[in-house]
Amino acid sequence: MSSSDPKQFDVAESSPLRVLWVVLPLLLAFGISVFAQLHTARANAPWMEVTLSPPWFRLGGSAAWSLLVIAALGIGLSVAFFRRRVEFDGAVLDVRSTMYRRRVPVAQLRLEQAEVVDLSRDRRYAIRFKTNGYSMPGFHSGHFRLRGGGKGFALVTDRTRVLVLPVVDGSTLLLSLDRPQALLDALRKVAVPAPRQ
Repeated sequence: MSSSDPKQFDVAESSPLRVLWVVLPLLLAFGISVFAQLHTARANAPWMEVTLSPPWFRLGGSAAWSLLVIAALGIGLSVAFFRRRVEFDGAVLDVRSTMYRRRVPVAQLRLEQAEVVDLSRDRRYAIRFKTNGYSMPGFHSGHFRLRGGGKGFALVTDRTRVLVLPVVDGSTLLLSLDRPQALLDALRKVAVPAPRQ
């Protein structure tokens, strides 16, 4: 496998309906903003005025700007939810998940400690809390603290088959893949030093 043709490993499927955890609260905020604008509008004014007042930063700010910010946030977070990719080019493991990316050279992975686990049963690598991530029930992406106290970078879409890859710096990669053992085998194959002749 050369560095010019990275091999892609399929991420375990996650229900697209999970994006509703993002969209529904934003739709609620959108509806409240429209209601507030209609409720406070003067009788002779247009139903929504666009002014240069920033959204939410001061009383009397423009509702149009607030609605624009909510719509942009909803679209951006919804598109990010579907960005997931795990690639290996023979030297570097490249994980892209929502708005986050982590590239780790194979030499920095502790493959002798790597394993495939079921996070619903094995609590050693359970995600404790988010430090800089995108998370909702059944989906975790980004940087987290793990139950054991260490740091982790997660792309978890299916808790029942997660490849755990400890890194030399003390962090851990948690990856939900369709075939987690296939990636682990590919990493171990490259990491094994060539026999001396």
